[in-house]
Amino acid sequence: MAGKRDETRRRMLEALPKNGVGAEVGVWEGRFSEVILEVCSPTALHLIDPWEYDPRFNNTGFGRKKNAERMPQMHEMVAEKFAGDARVHLHRAMSGDALASMEDASLDWIYIDGNHNEPFVGNDLALATRKVRPGGVIAGDDYHWSDGTGTPVKDAVKRCVDGLGNRATLEIMGQQFLIKLKG
Repeated sequence: MAGKRDETRRRMLEALPKNGVGAEVGVWEGRFSEVILEVCSPTALHLIDPWEYDPRFNNTGFGRKKNAERMPQMHEMVAEKFAGDARVHLHRAMSGDALASMEDASLDWIYIDGNHNEPFVGNDLALATRKVRPGGVIAGDDYHWSDGTGTPVKDAVKRCVDGLGNRATLEIMGQQFLIKLKG
């Protein structure tokens, strides 16, 4: 049976536009990507993750030494998992590089669950405001996550929404956030 977190994430996905073009930043093993495909039925899904160990961020899964050897294996596993799905476009890159290569207003939605530390989460949100079309959604995970000194995701989301002013609304569902851009 699905846990409360899984139920909340599914409910959040149900609020995203269907049959559109989406992106997931921070793919890990691709399990949530499968749920995205099922619930959102995107025509195209960009999966963005460098799948690289980075010990500077030992407060994250990809920065823990125990996962150093797993990162390239996870990439291979995800590549195999979605090899037969023409909708899936794999980007083994830092989110900033992958998103910068996309046309502005080319996404109907984006789900951000990459590096929760600053300046990374703030940069992902800033890029998302350009890459997601008016009327689209910028969503993400770990809204209340703490790095031990603060809540960088929550702070970055607040800055993003404040910067958008009356062009967006914010909804929080547990650890999930949805920034709905006005059309």
